[in-house]
Amino acid sequence: MKTALVILTYNDGELSSKLAVKVKDHKAFDHIILVNNQSTDNTLELITKAKEEAPDKIKVISAPENGGYAKGNNYGIRYAIKNFGAELIFVANPDTYFSDQAASAMAAEMERHPEYGLVAPLVNQGYNAWNLPTYAGMLESLFLIIFNLHKKAIRTRLLSSKRTLCPVGVVEGSFFAISAKAYEAIGGMDERTFMYGEEIMMSYRLMLNDLKVGILPKERYDHLHSTTMKKLNQNSKAKAFHHFHDSFRVYNKYYLHTDPLQNLIFEACYWLAYLERVIYDKIRN
Repeated sequence: MKTALVILTYNDGELSSKLAVKVKDHKAFDHIILVNNQSTDNTLELITKAKEEAPDKIKVISAPENGGYAKGNNYGIRYAIKNFGAELIFVANPDTYFSDQAASAMAAEMERHPEYGLVAPLVNQGYNAWNLPTYAGMLESLFLIIFNLHKKAIRTRLLSSKRTLCPVGVVEGSFFAISAKAYEAIGGMDERTFMYGEEIMMSYRLMLNDLKVGILPKERYDHLHSTTMKKLNQNSKAKAFHHFHDSFRVYNKYYLHTDPLQNLIFEACYWLAYLERVIYDKIRN
């Protein structure tokens, strides 16, 4: 399969450049596309310099506007499909790292299992797989402790599996691979979101198209949250949680088709969960 790696960056030029250079010799990727999401610092300069390390493999493009994570990645993925004929697209955050072995294993499993539209390895830090949420699942996902226990149970099950590819509901958007056929079938990422929640909506759309989401439990990748996100959220769980709110509302309205009472209950639970994070921040600090 023809492959491409898309790295979307906003004011994260140093990390994006380092990642592109680190993986430039990975045989799993035919092309690496660095997408500048209208950064306001010297990101474009840094990623353009990184291109010089592998001018035939690394491509630098700029999104016409910063419409968020989904819109920026859509811009990069569609560029890869249109200009390089990519059949498998890897999407990675600048603050990740993955071996050629892990990426190649992802591509091999996608070729062996066309019933899967999207796959990812297990993350080394924290958890990156959970069930596709129903309304009750959305309420559960609001609460930090409950949701982490849920994800921990899934990770434990995956670690004990002898399979090379296991079905899951959702994988985190920090690093994954999606087939071009699956991407086109679901119409890409939902651009009604700006940040967070995109992976849930992709998984829901894949389900509607009878396509699975999977984890390779024997493969790993690193996700070390960037300084840009820490600055944005001031290293606070409570501040970061605000960014989830609008995305969760989109999922409730357009995917779960919640009624006014359900929306009221959701808002009440959201503020309780926000209080939980405020307490968590105070204890941690």
